[in-house]
Amino acid sequence: MSVPPQASVSSSSSYAQGLALVGFGGFVLSFDIPLIRLSESAFWTVLLVRGALTCLAAVLIWRIDRALFPRGQKLIAGRAGLVVTGIYSLAAASFVFSVFNTSAGNVVFILAFNPMFSAILSWRLVGERPSTPTLLAIPATLFGVLLIIGAGFETGNWMGDLAALATAFLIALAITLARRSRTDMRYAAALGAFLPALIAAPFVAAEGIHSEAIGWLALNGAVIIPIALICLALGPMFVPAPIVSMAYLVETVLAPVWVWMVFAERPTDLALAGGIVVVGTLVVHSLVELGRARRSRRRSIAVASRHV
Repeated sequence: MSVPPQASVSSSSSYAQGLALVGFGGFVLSFDIPLIRLSESAFWTVLLVRGALTCLAAVLIWRIDRALFPRGQKLIAGRAGLVVTGIYSLAAASFVFSVFNTSAGNVVFILAFNPMFSAILSWRLVGERPSTPTLLAIPATLFGVLLIIGAGFETGNWMGDLAALATAFLIALAITLARRSRTDMRYAAALGAFLPALIAAPFVAAEGIHSEAIGWLALNGAVIIPIALICLALGPMFVPAPIVSMAYLVETVLAPVWVWMVFAERPTDLALAGGIVVVGTLVVHSLVELGRARRSRRRSIAVASRHV
């Protein structure tokens, strides 16, 4: 039985929607670290305020969604959704820890290894074998990450660098599991901020809220993070996990620019070299993969048209 051309066009349209969603999510997420830095808040304050507001915003959006569409998406998509939400919770905690213990440039450069983790995990857990360009990109990006961590040992930031690497792995794992379940988990990443906020609550209760400009932190938690995470969490419904992970490349490129412009914080030469290796490799890899995807979709449409 042949596939109608309309089906191929619909598939292509869904793929484009997925790319637009995750691209927009990555752009919005690029303001996360600058807003945390602008707030001049303590670690536990960031975990509590950012996490609680992100979770509350996600629940509010879900309630509006349910009011408009009574049979709409569940807040947590079953057992798989609970597992993915738990993984995002660990990622949220390790991310904030990394922001406080290494430079913003190092954090986002290391997070750019996310697509390679996703490619490996998708291969092992979903059976989506990485393409040849991806297999070639993995050692190149790994080399770049090792350069950045090496710079961290020189400056004493290595714990923050390792926390950023753990964050990249956890996000990739969550995205891959969501992709494998084929379930809409749009709220999982935002809800994952709840557990770190809950853990931080006793410390904030004992020490008080420490923030010089809490408005920036509130804007980040209530608006920026929920929008970004919901867009990125929707991505696996439309495109493979490694493609979703590549949306973080947008943050990798833009976040250091915002931090450099606002705080004049320049990465060390070794970290900058590692970042250039990672970003350069992923840009080339993205262009090659998108070209392959376009050619594949054109062939599918052409074959379907011949069988009509």
